[in-house]
Amino acid sequence: MSGVPASLPGSDFPPVVVADDDQDVRTMLRTLLELDGHEVMEAKDGDEAWRLCMELQPSVVVADIQMPGLDGLQLCRKIRSSEYSAGIRVIVYTAGMATPEEAKRAGCDEYFLKTDPLPRLRDKVRQFVSARTP
Repeated sequence: MSGVPASLPGSDFPPVVVADDDQDVRTMLRTLLELDGHEVMEAKDGDEAWRLCMELQPSVVVADIQMPGLDGLQLCRKIRSSEYSAGIRVIVYTAGMATPEEAKRAGCDEYFLKTDPLPRLRDKVRQFVSARTP
């Protein structure tokens, strides 16, 4: 059982939403985050991610920038402007389609390039989820 935490947060914590139009990226992030005990919901575009935000009130959204429908920055602005989703943390996960400054202006909490080491992203998701009380 190496690599699996002793106590899984399970359903005590809100899920993590992974929004990316690339199925391979969604699968990779879902697998990594599930290894850390997170419940992960996938969205293939920004509109689907927004619906999941309204339905599930996730603790964290990991969003690509370039997606059909709402792009990652538009999604972040929408989350920030909604009174119902103010507590959701947004991590931009991009191939460089926006600068860190643009992401911060849109209200994103964290910015990662897809070339950044994945443990940094996993640590940030873990930090954000554990900061949100179940």
